[in-house]
Amino acid sequence: MTERVWLVILSIGFLISAAGILVAIGMLSRAIMDIRRLAATINEFVKNTEERLTPVLIETEQTLKSFRKISDDVGTVTENVRGLSDVVYEIVVNLKTVSNLVNSFGEGVSLRASGIREGVKTALNVLIRQIKERR
Repeated sequence: MTERVWLVILSIGFLISAAGILVAIGMLSRAIMDIRRLAATINEFVKNTEERLTPVLIETEQTLKSFRKISDDVGTVTENVRGLSDVVYEIVVNLKTVSNLVNSFGEGVSLRASGIREGVKTALNVLIRQIKERR
């Protein structure tokens, strides 16, 4: 009889083990299905995110190209302003030189005019004296 008791106990243990294994298989199946759904959801999320980000990335790339072009244009304008500044400086130097020449010429003309005036005045005085002396 003890053998029958052990047989019953082992049978009950086997049934409990089999039931546990079946429950574990069922839970694993359920977990695998949930993982598949999660993977599909993640794939869909990544796909949607990529679709939404693609135009943003394209626009960002175009914006960066525009910034680079603007930066290059600013560099060109800066070079042009420097060149213009150099030209204006040279014009100012030339104008100062011309002004100095005109002033020098004016002083020379003024000195010559004064010299001629004094020469004519002296010549007239001498002529008038000679005329008075002859009389």
